[in-house]
Amino acid sequence: MNPASEALLLTLDAPAPSAGAGLLANIPLLLLFVGVFYFLVFRPQQKEAAEHQKLVAGLQKGDKVVTSGGIHGRVVEARSDTLLLEISPGAQLVVDRDVVKRKVDPAKEAAKDAPKDATAPKGA
Repeated sequence: MNPASEALLLTLDAPAPSAGAGLLANIPLLLLFVGVFYFLVFRPQQKEAAEHQKLVAGLQKGDKVVTSGGIHGRVVEARSDTLLLEISPGAQLVVDRDVVKRKVDPAKEAAKDAPKDATAPKGA
């Protein structure tokens, strides 16, 4: 008998691997992937949604806000589901509370708009 036919006979006689054993060996790896996915995707998204709900619930008259569409305005009236924004003197806009992206902090805006000190060295 030649060596090629002997090798073929040996592979045919070998027992087939059990499908159940391979699945059980992969369960810990699958659980690890699910855990990593939860901590990298779902948990941060839930935290962000909770912070946004807190922001939207706390909006009141006089707050300056920016919508998700980039519209800047001041809250004139806060209703249960909507806000009346003044986007320029005499121009008002009704928007859903959920479209508010962020609340503008007046102190940060004033610091951002202030002219930079001309005597400061460049690169500082």
